Amino acid sequence: MVGSGEDQGETIRPEFNPAIMIDFQGAKITSDTGFLLLREIDHRFGILGPIENELENTRSWVHSTHTQLQMVRQRVYQIAAGYEDCNDADFLRIDPALWLAIGKEDKAGAGQSRLSRLENEVLGTEGGLKSLEDCLMRSNDALIRRKKNQRLIVDVDSTEDPAHGKQENVAFNGHFGKTAFIRCSPSPVTGTA
Repeated sequence: MVGSGEDQGETIRPEFNPAIMIDFQGAKITSDTGFLLLREIDHRFGILGPIENELENTRSWVHSTHTQLQMVRQRVYQIAAGYEDCNDADFLRIDPALWLAIGKEDKAGAGQSRLSRLENEVLGTEGGLKSLEDCLMRSNDALIRRKKNQRLIVDVDSTEDPAHGKQENVAFNGHFGKTAFIRCSPSPVTGTA
């Protein structure tokens, strides 16, 4: 079949691990190669790496099979790939693309119970939330530097969530033409250029 890509020799080798080769030939298949692209972005711009030194680790090293950085990467990458529920980790933890992306090479990632404990006991604390905010700012700063802009405007698309009566956080939504709950409002995010 001409023009279907089988005869093209184009390959991609991520900087974070040149041993990985993405060749579009279909010999070994995973449905979530986006994990590898997320890791490449994370690696190039140093977004999640520093979080390892920022988070408190109260676990016993004897019982720890995953580093906190691996678990944070797994949870963030899963959410970015559309797997918002933590219970998705139970089947994603054995995906080879996720193993490589989080740095486990050929070992399974963390399961739902471990990632839930991470969210509740580490990331849900004041220090954990501050570390996540710092990660977000690092990603904004990288984008601002790359685009050579002084500010980045985050435009949050609204979802129709109609309100009835006089509840809190309600305003008229001109797009939908009705009163609706306001989840968050667009605001400029400034970073260092």
